[in-house]
Amino acid sequence: MEKDNKPGKKQKEAGGSMIIGLSLGVTFGIIFDNLPVWMCLGMGIGLLAPSFFKKKDNDGGEA
Repeated sequence: MEKDNKPGKKQKEAGGSMIIGLSLGVTFGIIFDNLPVWMCLGMGIGLLAPSFFKKKDNDGGEA
């Protein structure tokens, strides 16, 4: 039962990159005076970032 409540490595990576993406989105939103659009873009980039940096084995499997 306790194993179900512990966050996995994927959730931790997504959370960290989501925070970075959101902070960058807010920063650019303030600079370019269009906060809602840049917040959405930052959140999307933050959620997709872990999939961009995934390491793959030579046989095509995920590391």
